[in-house]
Amino acid sequence: MKQIDVVIHNPTGLHARPAKVFVNTAKQFDSDIRVVHGAKKVNAKSMISLLTLGVESGSQISILVEGEDEDEALAALETAVATGLGEDHTEPHTTETPPQKSANGQQAEPVQLAENMLKGIPAAPGIAIGPIYRLQHEEIEIEEDFQGVSDEQIRLKAAIERARIQLATLHQKMLQTASTSEAAIFEAHLEILDDPELLDGVLTRIEKQQSAARAWQGAIDVRAQAMAKLNDPMLAGRAADIQDVGYRVLRLLMGADDQQISLPDYPVILVATDLSPSDTAALDRDKILGFCTAAGGPTAHSAIIARALSLPAVGSPAA
Repeated sequence: MKQIDVVIHNPTGLHARPAKVFVNTAKQFDSDIRVVHGAKKVNAKSMISLLTLGVESGSQISILVEGEDEDEALAALETAVATGLGEDHTEPHTTETPPQKSANGQQAEPVQLAENMLKGIPAAPGIAIGPIYRLQHEEIEIEEDFQGVSDEQIRLKAAIERARIQLATLHQKMLQTASTSEAAIFEAHLEILDDPELLDGVLTRIEKQQSAARAWQGAIDVRAQAMAKLNDPMLAGRAADIQDVGYRVLRLLMGADDQQISLPDYPVILVATDLSPSDTAALDRDKILGFCTAAGGPTAHSAIIARALSLPAVGSPAA
């Protein structure tokens, strides 16, 4: 076994996009590769496990490799970390929107709220005026009918393959309407979809006589909850990405292929508890003037996509 210690210098730590580069690098080698941070040790080829380490900027991690190609693997991972894991360390980075300014360029004074007004924080800049439309996601009732291990595994495989096609299409759409940085969010979703430890967890549940839908939802919930408990708000916010991928596959398992949001035939401001990255990327710009959510802040992937699409957005001050 070989080991090296490296420091993660990425401005927001080992979040989704650099984690994806790390995982993809590790997957090129046959060796068993583990990452240690604090008291945790995880599989370096598992995107979700790597994210749950909660590695912040400036933190040290240990990379442990054992196998025939361990020297090559260590060298590749050390180089990947040193070169920024797909991010430019020299570029300034900010995750917050700038303070609001008045027409004369001065910073605006805090607004005194009326009793019936709610306070939010800017998630994406701009002004939108129009009627509101409340979005409520469809609740999915999971069937309990177990069809046998083989049949459930086949159903799971088909749903994941269909989800992979959908995410690849969404990635291409984002490349056409935004930058590669925003489009990379859905590359990270593809990595979550193919996470080996997530899939092993689902298959284990199926072998214990759970339906594919029940097994998938259970495995997703465990990993999303672990992510949400991280101290770093940005990394904790990636739980929404796990749930987004989970909801997509669950719909497909239950036979609901269309994930489009139903909207009125006139432009509206969308109001919702939350919007997933997939929801945001799929919004019809001819019908959506902007959106307000009770969850999610300026570092959420939905907010990042909204800024790329020039959609004004307001999130929760508690996010």
